Amino acid sequence: MTRADLPDVVAWQGRPHVARWWGDEAASVEAAERHYGPALDGADPTRLWVLEVSGRSVGMLQDYRIGDHPEYALLTARPDAVGVDYLVGEPAWVGNGTGTRMLWAYLRDVVRPHYAGLAEVFAAPDHRNAVSLRVLDKLGFVRGLWFDEPQPDGRVDTVVGCTLDVPGVLGGFVTGG
Repeated sequence: MTRADLPDVVAWQGRPHVARWWGDEAASVEAAERHYGPALDGADPTRLWVLEVSGRSVGMLQDYRIGDHPEYALLTARPDAVGVDYLVGEPAWVGNGTGTRMLWAYLRDVVRPHYAGLAEVFAAPDHRNAVSLRVLDKLGFVRGLWFDEPQPDGRVDTVVGCTLDVPGVLGGFVTGG
């Protein structure tokens, strides 16, 4: 992802099928810059990606070592796990398997090779987000504890901690950077 992608990120996070699950971190390009800028500049270790299909941007993904974010480290028993977040923002690409294929390829080809010795991937969708939970189920994630996640606006979201056994599902360990 680059700063040139931020208008797409704002548009996607404003779409009804995405907005209810993603906060307002990208309510405007300026807000998206504040939220994603540190990662784009390398000051935050979160890695940001845009999914392109036939040259068209249709979604985004991000990955991060859980232990690099103390506010997330208590959510899983493995602080060395890698957290992922994802969305398919273009409505024409929703409901046709794009999210499942996108996340599988991303985990296999991008996340697993980057994190040497990766044992677990962690995702925490809202408990009401049946679409995201179904994607994770299809990929072999196991649903775990539900927990409340306080939001900046005062509301509390209840999310489901879902874990993927990387060696068991994606194959043995690889070396990487």
